[in-house]
Amino acid sequence: MKKLSILFILFFITDLFPLDLQFFREDLNFEIKDEYFYVDGIYYFRNFKDKEIKKILFYPFPVDTLYGEVDSIRAINVLSDSIDTIIRRNEKGAFFTLEIEPDTTVKYRISYCQKLLGNKAEYILVTTQSWGRPFEQVNYTLTFPKELILDSLSYMPDSLKDIGNKYIFYWYKENFMPDRNFKILFSDK
Repeated sequence: MKKLSILFILFFITDLFPLDLQFFREDLNFEIKDEYFYVDGIYYFRNFKDKEIKKILFYPFPVDTLYGEVDSIRAINVLSDSIDTIIRRNEKGAFFTLEIEPDTTVKYRISYCQKLLGNKAEYILVTTQSWGRPFEQVNYTLTFPKELILDSLSYMPDSLKDIGNKYIFYWYKENFMPDRNFKILFSDK
């Protein structure tokens, strides 16, 4: 019975993250503005199969007493200019449909904003580990108003620009397997 349970779990995981479907890159823009945390990103998926893949994927939200509700989430296939593919959501995340033709790459644009109830914002990165391979490449930006003090970041930025009344932090990584979430702690001046 134990072997049967293990086989079922392995089948379930393989079905959720098929070996021929690869999530290999993300380009994300984060912004803290007016007590909200905005996330807008392009997510890259590759199909190595000789047939179309249609999957429902889960997109997680951070849950904490310092975070309010997520609103205005959208997921759109950039290449086909599809309509919003979000099919269901709750306080822990949203489900969206992914469709990808044989032996091709697709880009999905996913965006949302989350009310901040305190001095912390977070983006979930560690779920990347469930795909079983690191990102080939990531590009992140964080736009941060100067009227706030940045207390800490979970990842040190590669560069910084000072533009008007805000700062923009930049990250670029190759072969990146996140070992922690992207967290921002800040306070008022």
